[in-house]
Amino acid sequence: MTASGTTHHYVVRSPFARTGLSCSRPVAEHIDRLAAPYLTLLPGPREPGTWRTIADAAPPRGAVPHSVTAQGESAVDYAVDHPRKELYHLAPRGESWVTQSLLRATRAIHRSEASRQGVLFLHAGLVRLGGLGVAVVGGSRAGKTSFVMAAVLGGAGVMVCNDDVSLTADRDGGGVTGAGWPRSISVRLDTLDLLFGKDRAEAVRASLTHPANETLLSLRDSGVERHGTALIYPWEYADLLGTGIGRSARVDAIVHLSLADHPSEAELAPVAPAERGALLDRHVLALPNKHLNIFGHEPAPERLRRTRQALTSLPTFRFRYEFQDVRRQVDRLSGHLRARIATP
Repeated sequence: MTASGTTHHYVVRSPFARTGLSCSRPVAEHIDRLAAPYLTLLPGPREPGTWRTIADAAPPRGAVPHSVTAQGESAVDYAVDHPRKELYHLAPRGESWVTQSLLRATRAIHRSEASRQGVLFLHAGLVRLGGLGVAVVGGSRAGKTSFVMAAVLGGAGVMVCNDDVSLTADRDGGGVTGAGWPRSISVRLDTLDLLFGKDRAEAVRASLTHPANETLLSLRDSGVERHGTALIYPWEYADLLGTGIGRSARVDAIVHLSLADHPSEAELAPVAPAERGALLDRHVLALPNKHLNIFGHEPAPERLRRTRQALTSLPTFRFRYEFQDVRRQVDRLSGHLRARIATP
């Protein structure tokens, strides 16, 4: 039994896997909201041989303890029974943390299965910008989140994902499809100030419901982070920006993004075909999950090779922009791409 009543059983579906979920009905409703549109949750028992994530139940003897600690967040404790394919959430308690923990574990299981099917994971956002699917590639603090939010806020874009896209070459060789995953969006506090103004940004920060926001400000206060960050759930992102979120999109162009320190350093230039592979490889994620890589994820090498080859054949650009000018720079990039790439 859970603190909120009877435990209910659900099946969670993605294009890559089906898994089980056992929790209270309120927690399931929260997970369903947070997982949309990427994962689908339906009542019913799990299928034989599939993984199940479980809340408010004691793990069996022999289950292996496992802890996840993300910077600035509370540690999350699990117990894993590999023979039975069951993962138990242990701590922290409370409905919001149970929700976050079960969703994280479920996502990790599905991503591990996607990896085994040859999906390529890239440190990139994906946005439909002016009718084109644009993979915005870059490392942490490259300005991806600010750029994608500005594109969506301006009405020119629809976000598929913000920072972590999975890519698969179409079987007919006609292109590449990118898909997003249900995960919170890490946003610089000064990005919120820039896009909404300080007064509204403060109200936005106060309205956010991710439990880690209670501790993340300690990173700025301690000097670990210069700007500070907040975590926004996808549904909060959609409400805040007045937009929908796409589950997937065809990729028509790749843009390697970075921030310019001065307007004179702003740059928009094509990447030569011979340079694309090495540039792309810098941002390929070797593991499907930042945490919980405990489910097996050996990739299908031939499909990975085909996806990488398809990506390096796409129009590719370098784009450096000044942070304070992000909204105008969205229009600049959109116009540049439309002039060079035929809209599907």
